[in-house]
Amino acid sequence: MSNPPPEPQPQSTQQFELNLLKQEYFFLQAAVEDYNKQIWAIKALGIGGTGVVINLTLKENKNEIALIGCAIPLFFWILESQWKHFQRGFYPRILEIEEILTREANLRGPAIFGGWSHAFKRPTTPKRRGYLWDGLLNRSVYLTYVLEIACLLVLSVIKLP
Repeated sequence: MSNPPPEPQPQSTQQFELNLLKQEYFFLQAAVEDYNKQIWAIKALGIGGTGVVINLTLKENKNEIALIGCAIPLFFWILESQWKHFQRGFYPRILEIEEILTREANLRGPAIFGGWSHAFKRPTTPKRRGYLWDGLLNRSVYLTYVLEIACLLVLSVIKLP
């Protein structure tokens, strides 16, 4: 006759909360990574669209195409900035969970966001918040599109053969 398996021991409230925090933390990290994948796809489409406009401008020898084509990077800039703004909405909670786990639970990790911020000497809480700063004027968002628009504007004013 075999013995029945032992009854699982009930978790303490603190252990249960730690498990929930761990699950939430890695869910949030996965969500941030999913946003990054979408952002890279948006950026690639924007660069591709600008490339098509440049090619068409040079092929047709019409500067107006480049000027009108500035709308493409502008559209993708706005789209990507919205995604970046939504993504950055997860950061405060990720940091809060990291602080709970390190300060209150006396753990050394996980510290993905805090570790990255420390390594790149970036503050964990931004000086300015909101769509304008988190998205539209975020350096990782606008730099590519400003360069694309500048290229198209230069192309629109130079004399084509």
